[in-house]
Parts: sequence; structure tokens; C-alpha cells
Amino acid sequence: MRRPLADKHFERGRQLELQGQRVEALKAYRRACDIGPDFATPYIALGRLEAMEGRLDHAVTALDEALGMGFDAEALEWRAYVLGCMHRHQAALADYHALIDADLGSPVVHLNAARMLVALGRYDEAEAHLGPWPEAAPIRDALDRYREFPGCLKLTGEGEDPNDDQRAARYLFARALIIGTLGDGGQPLAHCRYMLLTPRHVAITLLRLRALARARGWRFDAVAGGGPHHGPLAIAAGHLLDCPVIQRPEDRPGDQVLLVSGVLSGVKAAQAVEAPWRLAGAKALHFAMGFVPDEAPNPREPALIGMVGRCAVEWYRTADYARLIPDGESGSGSWPGFTVGPAFIDPNSQRVSEALIAACRAEPRDPFARLALDYYLVRHQQVRAFTWPEERE
Repeated sequence: MRRPLADKHFERGRQLELQGQRVEALKAYRRACDIGPDFATPYIALGRLEAMEGRLDHAVTALDEALGMGFDAEALEWRAYVLGCMHRHQAALADYHALIDADLGSPVVHLNAARMLVALGRYDEAEAHLGPWPEAAPIRDALDRYREFPGCLKLTGEGEDPNDDQRAARYLFARALIIGTLGDGGQPLAHCRYMLLTPRHVAITLLRLRALARARGWRFDAVAGGGPHHGPLAIAAGHLLDCPVIQRPEDRPGDQVLLVSGVLSGVKAAQAVEAPWRLAGAKALHFAMGFVPDEAPNPREPALIGMVGRCAVEWYRTADYARLIPDGESGSGSWPGFTVGPAFIDPNSQRVSEALIAACRAEPRDPFARLALDYYLVRHQQVRAFTWPEERE
């Protein structure tokens, strides 16, 4: 009786999942597994769906049950994937290698095995897993940068992964130069981290930008940026770099221009800023005070970034997370304990820029500037900014 009953619940779960009813499908798969069937299919379905819902421990338990009944390629690949998500890289690698040894190693299996080897710091072995597939190109391209990390960051231990660090991921794949600001991170709000960038944060970053420009011998004919969001930063940067500030590409076409942005949300926003300057023939180096990633690292991000993560500048707060006001109640929505206040934009760019310039003047010597810049100037020469103005990807 157990098998027909388990089959019934499993089939019901499968139909519910096909209809997009994951919660009910999970219940059906659990009922099928509670019966204690002697075949692996319900356990694999339960483990797969638990993984997709983010319950990784439950997923591994179900997949272990499936594999306890014998070798199963689907269960093994899903368990390897889940173990990798849990940063149990060595265990995940063993499962991927079991698939490869059984001649069941698809390109995806080889690529995931390579990712586990990279996380373990075994770069030569990882390279051997990278076949001629287009999907392997980003990892292959980043291997030399991965190899640099053990000397400056501890990224080879179990439970650690360079892809979990926003700065590292930007360097490895987008090859952006993260200048940093006063501290990083922020307060956890509804499982998200957010930082409000004050004039002092901006001053630290702009002073590092000036130090970097001097160290690299960069020459800018103009600083570009306008409007209440980007304009104050552009004015402050122009003051520090002793450059005129312009707003339109047609003002000075063909010049070497530093594009200055406030906080950009994703690659499309960065491209929208750069596009008119590229079309006008300007050699533009793009700096953003903050960058809120909306996808995997991409070379079309700004080449220079201050803060990576959810953030906003003090004078321009339009994103929901930048407008949170404590309401004193636990609540239930997207931001428990907070309500979303009205957008705030200070339209007086001159007043804001004067406050930023004053913060730059008041800022004492930055003890971390040399460490922050040497990270790139001495060890990491592969950032895209260092090809400017000779090259452009």
C-alpha cells in the first residue's frame, strides 16, 4: 500500500508545482516522503523544491534519503548544488566528481565543479574543468584575479567564498575599482543592508578619488554631471580636481571627461549616463559614489565605485529603502517596524556642493587611503579604470 499512496501524493505535488503552487506542492511531497517510500523520486522532488525555497538543510536531508537508496544522478547533482550554496565546497566537489567519474558530467557539472575548486583556492584544477563553452568564459577570464586573492584576503577556507563579497565580485568579474568610503555595510533592515552616505562619507571617497588620479597621472579636461542628484558631486569633484564642470556632451566633445554619478541602480542606469558621452566621442571615465547591483557583476558597471550595496546620498533619497521611518510597530510588510516616508530631494545643488566641499576641507588625513589604493595600485592592475584613456571595453 505504501508505494501507491506515496505515488498519489507525489503526483499531486507534481501537478501543483506545475501550476506554480509551491507551498501546496511542498506539502504533498512531504506527505509522500512521510509514508516512507522505498523509491527515491519523492525525496528528490522534495529536496529540489526545498532548495528552491531556500531551506537548504531540509533539502540536503531529503536528498540524502534519496541517495541512501542508491546512485541517482539527479539527486547527486541537486545535492552538490545545495552543498555549494551552503559553502560546503569540499562535499559539493565530491558529488560533482562522482558524476564526472560516472561519465555523467555535463558542462554545467564541470563548471560547478570549477566554482567549488575556485572557492577552495585550487585554481589549476579549476582551469582543467573549463571546457570550450561560452558559459566558462567569465570564470576563465577571472582566474588570474582569483589567484591574486590568497595573498591579501582569506578566501580559501570552507565556508568562505569570494563571490559573497560585493567588492571582490566586482573586481573579479566587472573589474571595477572600489574606492570605498567611511566604513561599509550598514544596519540590517528586513534582511537588507543599507547605508546613508553623509557628506563625510562623500568627502572620504572624493579625497581618495583625487589621490588615485594623482597616483595614476590621470588628466581630465572636465568633470561631467548635472541635476540635483549628480550635480553636487560633480561640482565637488571638479573643485578637488581643479576641472571645469559641464553638463552636456556637446559642451566639450572629444575631451577626457570624468563622469560623476550619485547612486546608480544597476547596469542600465550606468549605461544611460555614459551613452551620450560615448556617442559624442568623449573619452569618459565613470565614477559613481554608490552602486546598487541589480544583476551579476558586469563590465558595463562604472569603472570607479565608492560604495557597493544599497545606499543613498543624503540630499537625494528616492528609493524606498532610503525613506524608511521607524513606526514603533513590528508590522508585516516588506519593512517590518518601518514605514516608507516621502521622497526627499534637495534642489539647491550649490548649497549641497558647498557642504561637500566643506566636508572635504574638514576631513583629516585618511589613514586607510594608502591601504585602499595600494590594493589596486600595487597588487591588482587588471581593473578597467587602468586602461583609460587608451582602451575601452
